[in-house]
Amino acid sequence: MNRAGMTPIAVRDLASGERSSRPRDTPTADVPADFPRAGGVFSVSDGCRASYGAVGGKHVTRNVRPQPLSWRIEGEQCLVARSGGAARRLRQYRLCILERAGTPLPEEAVPGFQTIPPYASP
Repeated sequence: MNRAGMTPIAVRDLASGERSSRPRDTPTADVPADFPRAGGVFSVSDGCRASYGAVGGKHVTRNVRPQPLSWRIEGEQCLVARSGGAARRLRQYRLCILERAGTPLPEEAVPGFQTIPPYASP
């Protein structure tokens, strides 16, 4: 595989605002229309059965077909599987937005940017 195919993708968790870089093969799911944008919990068991609490308090269970993160486009909101769950039967997903291509990832230095220490108090 070439280097471009291994480049991680920057995503921002919409609940916490935290940015992270995720592998291109990270599972994602479409956001259901009745999924709460604040505080929603989305779980997928056995790779295809999703469950979540919908707007209005109803519990929903439905079939999903997770797709790799690399199939999404920048600016798109989707549910992204949390890291560390590849071997588990149950995975938690977070509502995220894909960052703009070329946005430095959290572990990359920003070209031409220098961190300046805060001024000392007099």
